[in-house]
Amino acid sequence: MEKKLDLNFCKLFYSLDDKNVLFEKNILIQAYNTNKDFAKIKIPIFDVKLIYSRKEFDEILGYKSPDYAAAFAKDDNVFIFGYGVFEQETIWKKEDFLKTLIHELNHLFYQELRDDEYDPLWLSEGLATFMQHNKKKFNYKKILKIDKKTINQHFEEMTIDSYQIFTMFVEYLILEFGEKKILKLIEGLKGGENIDNLFKCIYDNSFDELIENGNKYNETT
Repeated sequence: MEKKLDLNFCKLFYSLDDKNVLFEKNILIQAYNTNKDFAKIKIPIFDVKLIYSRKEFDEILGYKSPDYAAAFAKDDNVFIFGYGVFEQETIWKKEDFLKTLIHELNHLFYQELRDDEYDPLWLSEGLATFMQHNKKKFNYKKILKIDKKTINQHFEEMTIDSYQIFTMFVEYLILEFGEKKILKLIEGLKGGENIDNLFKCIYDNSFDELIENGNKYNETT
């Protein structure tokens, strides 16, 4: 049996058997406020549905998911494994529950900033991962280089390495130039402006120059 909890900014759907719902509610509020403080906007009321099995997860997603998939945003709503089964159903630890919620809620904020667009993929995924890293430089286990081919990948081409490269580029843009400029970039993309022109205007560098400088930044910090 499913139950609903109204949090004003969203509706949380959970199982009556879920003994962690108060904790999950508080984590959800924290994840929402983290993104709201960054984006400086409110978003329309959405649903968060807690999932308790990989079978249910895949049925909603529409295809068989890998074990690293712990949540997804679909039709302006978020679906995530419940805290009690999070380690059991995914490769992640329970402490990653908050990070995962921050990531998925960031997609909703990004789409609101972009007027329901998800592109460019590197920016939407890189920003969501940067937010889940608490807006700090992340200590990656694997050393990768930012390259334009990966940056321009489509969703079906993405790998775990792609997430790291996307995030490294976003980290550089925000930690070196500040949050206001990346919000200005998103605003320009919403207005239909060319991304190369936006980079030149906002960052005073071309796309290629920013990638080159981003690699230097990541090597020295």
